[in-house]
Amino acid sequence: MSQRAAIQKVWDGMIPIELQLAAADAIELLASAVLPDPFQTFYMLIPRINYLPFITGRVKEQWLDPMLALSGVRAVDGMTINESDIWFEYNGQPLRWHYPAGLLYDMLVSNVAHGEPELPWSLTLHVRKFPARKLIPQPSTQQMRDMFMAMIKEADFIRNGSTKRVMDLAKSDQMQLLDGLEAHSFEKYYAIHSIIVPLHDAKAVVVSSGSKARSGLPKAIPLKFYMLSGQEEAKDSTQPDISQFHVSQLPVPLTKEGSEPMTVADAFRLSYEITDTSGNAFITNCACLCQGITIPWETPITWLTDNLFYADCFLHLVVVNVK
Repeated sequence: MSQRAAIQKVWDGMIPIELQLAAADAIELLASAVLPDPFQTFYMLIPRINYLPFITGRVKEQWLDPMLALSGVRAVDGMTINESDIWFEYNGQPLRWHYPAGLLYDMLVSNVAHGEPELPWSLTLHVRKFPARKLIPQPSTQQMRDMFMAMIKEADFIRNGSTKRVMDLAKSDQMQLLDGLEAHSFEKYYAIHSIIVPLHDAKAVVVSSGSKARSGLPKAIPLKFYMLSGQEEAKDSTQPDISQFHVSQLPVPLTKEGSEPMTVADAFRLSYEITDTSGNAFITNCACLCQGITIPWETPITWLTDNLFYADCFLHLVVVNVK
């Protein structure tokens, strides 16, 4: 399988979700907590690599608007639903809309590391009382596009020491990248992504760090680890709390001293400044998730970033206790 084909398989990864309208919102909209047939539940597939603001339009168009139009019951004349007021909740936790959907799933579905995922993913949809203290306000497709471009520039700076590759894109190329992401069109997205992050020979990573042969390789890997604080105390908890996750972001070099390829375990030790042997025992008791896949700790980080990156060009790795 070519690298492009492998990347597309990751791109095509989906999560089936089950949406139910919050009872309080249903009462406000329809004067009843019981939704009319056949609108009680809405099912859809969402891309792992994509963001919630890019699906709210479809939810509104295919579920909420027809429900209101056909119900014939309105709590207040002229009441409307704005996409920027829509937010999602899982087990009482508002979902951070600027995180990729797959990352949210890996963080919050506590049994995903044990190979028993919750499918479909049952979410509650809200259209009122946006939790501005917990979420960035006013989610919209345009704000998500703006934030995504900022993330792409950050990743470019980490990889290359500047944002030149992104800043040199023509306006039409930037729009194609964003349109491809929003519409989940791999062809549109990848045509521009391959300019920002060109393919390289993974075997070149073993060349010494001082060699000119490394000129085509990135300076560092854009990577974030997400780890639940107090893993030992939280290991028996049935529901992780997203606010309790510690996020560690550090530019990770491609190789260790001696030019050996950097592994996931090496990157984890570097990110959390682990130098003693107790860190090795901790790693043994944990699983590392990326794109819903349990990643062996000895996996070279360059292979991971070439094949399992998210659309923002970062590696998002979730560390969970499995013992």
